[in-house]
Amino acid sequence: MMIDMKVDAIRLRDDRPVTLATYLLDLSPQIAWGKRPAVVICPGGGYMYTSDREAEPVATVFLSKGYHAFVLRYTTEDMGVKKVYPDALYDLAKAIALIRSRADEWGVERDKIALVGFSAGGHLVAMYSVQWYRGWLEKELGIPKEMLKLNAVILAYPAGLDFVTMYEVFKGRIGRGVEVFRKMVSLLLGSSEEGISVDKLREVSPITYVDSNTPPTFIWTTADDPIVPVESIIAYVYTLARNNVPFELHIFGHGVHGLSLSTRTTAKTLDQIDTRVAKWVDLALSWLEENVFKESVYPYPLSPV
Repeated sequence: MMIDMKVDAIRLRDDRPVTLATYLLDLSPQIAWGKRPAVVICPGGGYMYTSDREAEPVATVFLSKGYHAFVLRYTTEDMGVKKVYPDALYDLAKAIALIRSRADEWGVERDKIALVGFSAGGHLVAMYSVQWYRGWLEKELGIPKEMLKLNAVILAYPAGLDFVTMYEVFKGRIGRGVEVFRKMVSLLLGSSEEGISVDKLREVSPITYVDSNTPPTFIWTTADDPIVPVESIIAYVYTLARNNVPFELHIFGHGVHGLSLSTRTTAKTLDQIDTRVAKWVDLALSWLEENVFKESVYPYPLSPV
């Protein structure tokens, strides 16, 4: 018997098309693995839109490994808004709370929920990972803190982990990286570049809030990414280490921004295919199973052959 997959799109807001796409594996009596861990995928797009290349194709890879998968289309500029923060964070909080509230129905292990963020989606995921436990989200949304919990994060070429370092790197430069940096910051703060101070940059930088409560974090990027300076990634990892947060970091030598799976499956151009970088998926899955979801590899006794 083949395993069925349930696919649906749930609208999370009435005022804009924020949706949570669900990709749920049917629980089969022929398979020992019952409830499964889940990943919530936040595509990139500079907060201007959410990329299709970092959405469903990524979900299907995690599905193939036995995870339930969800794709969040969070608040972005193309929904008609000029300031996306903290609304995008509220969207992610509501998505996680919804998954946890329907965990029994969907066959999700409540304490095995990981977030996967690409580029600007990586910023959103990282920001959520350092904010969910602080109480203000609970108060603002009226959702109990235990419903907002996450267990691990996977960050793929995450933009904006440290906007101050990005600002220093891009100072005096021109090009696409500078343009994306300015656009992201203006959408997060709702301000033009002239109205942005270093204090404001720190306010929307996840690095500012890292502490010992930050969940285990897996990060990968490329050393010559023109959009996300590798210096900002290294600064973030250094802060994780100082706060004793478990992490794993992979920096591949070369690769353009926005590689997604780095295979033909998600490529629009030839330079978005790199077999070495494509190994990040297996590395991330191994990290999850060995360090975060240990007992989820074989969580139930297997029957004799």
